Amino acid sequence: MKSRFVLALLAVAAPMTAVPALGPAQAAAEASYSPEEAEGIIFERQNIMLQLEKDAELLGEIAAGLKPADQLTEVTRSIAEGAAASRVAFEAQVPGGRSKPEVWTNWADYSQRLDAFDRNASQLAELGAKGDLNGVTNVLGSALACKGCHDVYRGPKKTN
Repeated sequence: MKSRFVLALLAVAAPMTAVPALGPAQAAAEASYSPEEAEGIIFERQNIMLQLEKDAELLGEIAAGLKPADQLTEVTRSIAEGAAASRVAFEAQVPGGRSKPEVWTNWADYSQRLDAFDRNASQLAELGAKGDLNGVTNVLGSALACKGCHDVYRGPKKTN
């Protein structure tokens, strides 16, 4: 059901999403997708990452005692779902958004990082499902090693 919503949202929003000009290598990578499909893939990827950012912020607040732990199970499950979805969303290998070219030129490393994120986020969700806030806090750094990947593979925010 969730994927139908995403696809419906993509059909409406994708035409509104700008895709930067592509170089020859990027254009070749996108050749198997129409411009609308490529925009939709990038849009979905960006939305997954935005939700992960919100979830990570909430989890940090819970771990710091700023928010109640009653949302622990839900937020760790959402992070695990986002990690799995991000892995799938990048498999299309459609350049664009804030993804640097290194994502595609160093795919072996990038995909290993996505796999590790997926595994670690699943472990986080298992601990969260048990209500184990201490366990979640102990694995938080390894489960959400976002900065290490973003420093290498994510470009700066685009200004309008």
